[in-house]
Amino acid sequence: MADEWIAGSLAAGLLCFGGVIVAAWHRPFIDLAGAISSLTKALGRSWRGALPGRWLSSAIERAGWRETPERLTALAVALSLGMAAAAWLIAPIVTPLGLVAGCVLVVATLNSAVERRRRRLAGELVPLLELFTLELSGGGSALGALGSVTMQVDGELAADLRRMLIASQVAGSVSFESRLLDYAERTGIGALASLATILTASREYGTGTSQGVRALARDLRRAQRRELISHSRKALNHVLLPAAMGVLLPFLGILMFPAVSVLQRSLR
Repeated sequence: MADEWIAGSLAAGLLCFGGVIVAAWHRPFIDLAGAISSLTKALGRSWRGALPGRWLSSAIERAGWRETPERLTALAVALSLGMAAAAWLIAPIVTPLGLVAGCVLVVATLNSAVERRRRRLAGELVPLLELFTLELSGGGSALGALGSVTMQVDGELAADLRRMLIASQVAGSVSFESRLLDYAERTGIGALASLATILTASREYGTGTSQGVRALARDLRRAQRRELISHSRKALNHVLLPAAMGVLLPFLGILMFPAVSVLQRSLR
């Protein structure tokens, strides 16, 4: 009986080995890693083509991250599963809240990065426009003056504008104004769209560029000043309220304690 089992096992093994040899006759080996890579790329293209994937790709680009949508999605899934496991250990009924909290945390972090980058680029725009106005006062074309300014200024915004200027100089390419409008839409900075409008009007109708850029820089400075004042007031309120609760109330309690004690004894 044992010999029959051994013979059957050997026969099955030989048949499987022969089948693999025949199937891989034209291939020296089975490229399992290549198949997995092809499947991953196909799933990545499908995910990027979907509406959530497009939104995630746009948000990553606006945030200035160097991550791919697939890796960020995998991070969100892993974080959601970890928080769900922690919630299940605390109370199984709150497990769905852990799943939702992981995704919400990733989305909130991404939106915060987008807003921080937008504020940083908007802050870099004001001195760039002021230098641009000085270059325009010396004569020359608007794009030439802007290119000179971007070569002298270090920053992410100046580097992006310099790349757009170089790309627009290629024959048959999209104009710099159109690229600037698209960049303004992607970053959410309306002042860049206004700058593109000023440059377009100067190129098509011959209007003055210096006055429009100077007015735009002045408005941005005023907006920054108002934002700074509002932020200072909020910071002052955040300092004064804890100070009042932690210092003023105990001090008033110490001052009023003798009067309250006398009043309590008199009521007795």
